[in-house]
Amino acid sequence: MTSLLASAAAASLLFAAQGTPQQQGQQPAPQPPQLSLQQKTGLRCGVAFAITAQGQQAGDPAALAYPAMDPRGKEFFVRFMAGLMEDPRFSRDYVTGLAMRETQDLTRGGPDALAAVMPACLQLLDLSGV
Repeated sequence: MTSLLASAAAASLLFAAQGTPQQQGQQPAPQPPQLSLQQKTGLRCGVAFAITAQGQQAGDPAALAYPAMDPRGKEFFVRFMAGLMEDPRFSRDYVTGLAMRETQDLTRGGPDALAAVMPACLQLLDLSGV
């Protein structure tokens, strides 16, 4: 038992002396590119419009309280997502993942989360010219 403990202690000292991969000259994994504030806002609003459009299509009274999202809200979402995917910093999978996370965040928050973002998003939709 003592020799097992001594072996484990020796192994841990050996690994500690070798250092982490970063200490051995390896570079850390690159961080994914960050969205600008404008891109984050557009993404959040595009997803909010898509959720609202889906709710309107299903006859959800809360979604029907907003202006019709078909076609303007849907077009905003499509154009915005296409713009992100055309940015050479972002892969299609990365953009899709961002949209999925945003969808989860807004749906997890329930109707209150959507109600909190829709007034500003509707203004953005008007300003977008779509």
